[in-house]
Amino acid sequence: MIVLVAHYLLFFILKKVEAYDVILSSFPESCNRSSYFDSISHKCKGCGVFQISSDDRLSCECGFGYYPEFNEKSKAIECFRCDQSIQSEMCLKSNLTCEPYDIKVLQITGNITSARCLKCPLWHQPDDTKSSCVPCSNMCHCPSEYEDVNGTCVKDLFTIPETPTIFTYNLHGRPYISNYLRDWVRLTAIKCKAHGGGKYCEHLINLCVLTDYNYDSQSACSLYRQLSGGFSNSIYYDDSQNEYLLNYARINILKDQKMDFMVKQYALDGTYLLIQPLQSVFKSLCCTGTWKPIQRNANIYHSCSVYSKVFDMADMRFYEIYFVDRAINQSRLINVPIKILSLVRGGVQRNREDKDISRWQLTKRFFNFDSATGSNHEGNTDFVRYLSSLTIRISVMSGEKSLALRLPYATINYESIGSLENGNSPVIHFAVKNTVSMDEAMKSLEIALSVLSTFGALYALIRIVVWYIRSDKATIDLQTLIRLLVYGADILANVILIVIFFITFYWFMTFRQQEEVTVSLPARQEEQFIKDLVISAFTLKTISVLWMIGEQCNVDIFLIDWESPRPTKGEIVSVWRMFFVANEWNELQVARKSSISLQVILVLLTLKVFQFERFALEIPATYFMADTFLNYNTVLRLALGLSTYLFFSLAQNILNAALFERYVEHKIQRFTDVCTLSNISVWLRIHSRYGFYIHGRSPHGFADIDMQTMCQQLQREEENLCAQRGLVQGQDTQTFSIFFHETLSDKWRKLVKNQVTSIYFYLLSVSIDLIMLDQSSGTSTVFFKLNEFFTSFLDHAFRELDYEVRDRHFLETVLDTEMWWDMSQNERSIFYNDGRNCFDSVLFYGNEVTLVSFEMLLFSLVDVYCHSYLTAALTVFIVFKALQFVRYRFGRRNLAKKTMIDSRFLF
Repeated sequence: MIVLVAHYLLFFILKKVEAYDVILSSFPESCNRSSYFDSISHKCKGCGVFQISSDDRLSCECGFGYYPEFNEKSKAIECFRCDQSIQSEMCLKSNLTCEPYDIKVLQITGNITSARCLKCPLWHQPDDTKSSCVPCSNMCHCPSEYEDVNGTCVKDLFTIPETPTIFTYNLHGRPYISNYLRDWVRLTAIKCKAHGGGKYCEHLINLCVLTDYNYDSQSACSLYRQLSGGFSNSIYYDDSQNEYLLNYARINILKDQKMDFMVKQYALDGTYLLIQPLQSVFKSLCCTGTWKPIQRNANIYHSCSVYSKVFDMADMRFYEIYFVDRAINQSRLINVPIKILSLVRGGVQRNREDKDISRWQLTKRFFNFDSATGSNHEGNTDFVRYLSSLTIRISVMSGEKSLALRLPYATINYESIGSLENGNSPVIHFAVKNTVSMDEAMKSLEIALSVLSTFGALYALIRIVVWYIRSDKATIDLQTLIRLLVYGADILANVILIVIFFITFYWFMTFRQQEEVTVSLPARQEEQFIKDLVISAFTLKTISVLWMIGEQCNVDIFLIDWESPRPTKGEIVSVWRMFFVANEWNELQVARKSSISLQVILVLLTLKVFQFERFALEIPATYFMADTFLNYNTVLRLALGLSTYLFFSLAQNILNAALFERYVEHKIQRFTDVCTLSNISVWLRIHSRYGFYIHGRSPHGFADIDMQTMCQQLQREEENLCAQRGLVQGQDTQTFSIFFHETLSDKWRKLVKNQVTSIYFYLLSVSIDLIMLDQSSGTSTVFFKLNEFFTSFLDHAFRELDYEVRDRHFLETVLDTEMWWDMSQNERSIFYNDGRNCFDSVLFYGNEVTLVSFEMLLFSLVDVYCHSYLTAALTVFIVFKALQFVRYRFGRRNLAKKTMIDSRFLF
């Protein structure tokens, strides 16, 4: 009943051939007695001279009074009148007894008919009644000029050489000699050539399908190509049209139309078995599960287990999938291209390994299982191949006037098991993946990138203007242009990361929770575009991070010692306080607000141990699938990886700010306290006219004291019995950002120049004694001059080099800049109160956003190409540790150089 309904659904005839393969919706019953049904073209074709169609309308046979015989001249089987030679059953009207290999025939001469005994024609032998000739099986009588090929008489000149590649199958990289291919490939090719089509050629096509369409050497596929006159469209698609077929071929559909798929079925011997619904493919293997109708806006997943006892050679079926097009006023069948993953070309499985669509080899036919190739002469089966998965991809294009589909295509994967008695239970999967046009989504992505990049460019211009003023530049030079490019790279990388994160997270959440396909995952082209964005963002961010490390390792730093000898005790000032502060700064250089070790552990626990990674499977569901044949989607992995990494990074930073820094340890504030206890201030300059100041002057005046005195001083501070720690009397603010006046900047340059000259002579020393001598005379002199200068400057001792302390305006705070139009009239340097410890911008601690974004991009880049969260997490950990090592080593060298402290005292 189902078959009849399907027949009537496909009644109308196609009149126009599209770019894709379309067949007429006709059936064998529609052919008359003078035509037969061609299963390849799916239309009725006329029989030859003196021929009529068979009862099943699938072939032609000689009419009454005619018999078949192979014509050497035409190389085809033709029908001849019975009165000329051997007759068929239609001619027999006699009870004459004949020899074992003869049949009874009639001799017609004029109006006289006489019976006689004659031998059967080529490839035939007497049937049980001895009245007609039937195709040979195992008892074929071959004339002397013929040879027996699998029970068929074949003339020597018409024999195909028995090349080993014809019956050799590539089983997991190992050659396997197939007895079935040895017995049937040559014979079927000979019959296909003799009959010029029909069942024998279909059998040859099936043999080609069993060999995975391999025509690189002499095989069933190469023989069929020779017989069909080249690259036959009956089983292959021209790979030069792949791009058009899969991306641009358009099929108009009706609103709310069901996605009906039908399959043409063939038996192993090439017998055409009519058309049935697609679910018949899986019903031939297993009957478990409920088949859901295929909807345009829903993804479907079926799976079932099948026992190997159902793999009977008689039940082998070969299929071609067709989409039922129900456009207005017509109905037609459109062939669905097949992408078989095991197909081999030039020794390479192009459909599996090659991502380029233009290199795929699309075909038309596949099988449900193969127990023939692995059968041996003992009647046993060495292996059985079966259809492990079939995935149909439907892509919907939304037009202004009507809905349309891209040409659907199916992906086929085969797997193999051992002997039939091993008790394995293979699992068969079926999926329909609906996708929608990504044109609007990709256009939105491009618009978001364009708009945010525009704002990013404006922000880069603001940053370069701020740097230009802080660096006291007079002209736009090469350094300015390079820094503009670096700022632009950093901002553009952030823009790309933000856009990628939000759009992939949107796709992830919508795709996972949808019951109907309203949002689809990007196709390969869009996916490659996103991959390119990740590569670009990572490259730009890497440039930014390396530039940041380079700047931090070259910052100017000086430790100002406020301690002075106490005349009453005649003591000298100890240097250990300065060593202590320098080591604290050295340790603080690579400190972070989050732990990279903890970050990697948490990410791997979530994604790998707790298996949240399964949410990146190509299935729109919010639950885990324990056993699935689906692949991980790159976009889903990208969204899942980025969101997981960002979640734990935010969690660490929030907990650090809310709990750890408040109740356990605030590393920046602790350093400021250490400076105060040591009576040492820190002077930092990152640009010619911009820097930071950490006021560490002790309110008690001295820090070279014993433990008891220190405890007493801290107690006095707690009881407010002494002055406050701030630079300005009556205030507690100890950290400042500074905009230097040009006079102070020039004075700094001269002092630093003297410092460099002293260090140069220090490096020229060739002995320990000379080093110590130079260090004590040259370096110490420069240090004391710098220390005296800064202490005097901070105490307002220089009228021409004075400074003032103020708060930043709102606009200055937002843009992180100074009111430069007000600076030209100001004769003093400006100390801006800093309640946020902005000096951490020269440390890893103040660049957490930059480091986290770099780690996220690195994590995404590695996973995009490796599809391994474990590899990505380990790569992030190793790379960051390498950057941390570089930052520490060069930062330590810079600290020793700028503070004039021997590096041997830095731990």
